[in-house]
Amino acid sequence: MILPVIEVEHYTDSLFRFRTKRPQTYRFNAGEFTMVGMPKSSISRAYSFTSGPGDDYLEFYSIKVPNGPLTSLLQHIKPGDELEISDKPTGSLTLANLELGGNLWMFATGTGIAPFISLLRDMDTYSAFDHINLCWTVREIADLQSYNAFLEEMSEEMNFTYFPTVTRDLTFKNHGRIQKFIDLDWWFADTDPSKDKAMICGSIEFNNDIGGMLKANGWSEGNRKSAGTFVVERAFVG
Repeated sequence: MILPVIEVEHYTDSLFRFRTKRPQTYRFNAGEFTMVGMPKSSISRAYSFTSGPGDDYLEFYSIKVPNGPLTSLLQHIKPGDELEISDKPTGSLTLANLELGGNLWMFATGTGIAPFISLLRDMDTYSAFDHINLCWTVREIADLQSYNAFLEEMSEEMNFTYFPTVTRDLTFKNHGRIQKFIDLDWWFADTDPSKDKAMICGSIEFNNDIGGMLKANGWSEGNRKSAGTFVVERAFVG
């Protein structure tokens, strides 16, 4: 379907978000993605929703790739322009694919934060778990500015702990990849699948690394056929 853009916000030279109008009949689950493209173009890419299921707009978070087939065009959109949004959302990073209860641990890198923003905008997520923990790893401190304020607010108001890490800036309080803090037992310590669940969204290397760690310790990956103790989403831009 063709939807008008209603808001665009640029955060850095490489990151921005955009919103479109949402038809009243449009439905999706928190954590899902859909295909986004430019009208009259054959190119589309998978984008996770950052908007919540109850929001009256559709929001997405994107990197800017100078020579990217889609993002080289998408980064120049402005309110009033139109985008082609698929009406068939899907994805594995949903509560339906995960065993509920206990503590939830969210692992994200870069724009892999997108589906977690949607999940954290859905009150069903908070009621499904005793406590929610999110680690978001980015390259530069500036990369956090897109959703940092929202995540800090949620950490003050809800059963939610936010743990950001930065890999390239030595001045940041949590410097390094999340694997470093797991190894140091600063994060994800004393967890097991009987009382903890996990969601992962990042680079392929990151997904494989964290997913492999979980499987080696007795966690089971969930999908649309059967719920598991962890789920992974691999379809996102960035």
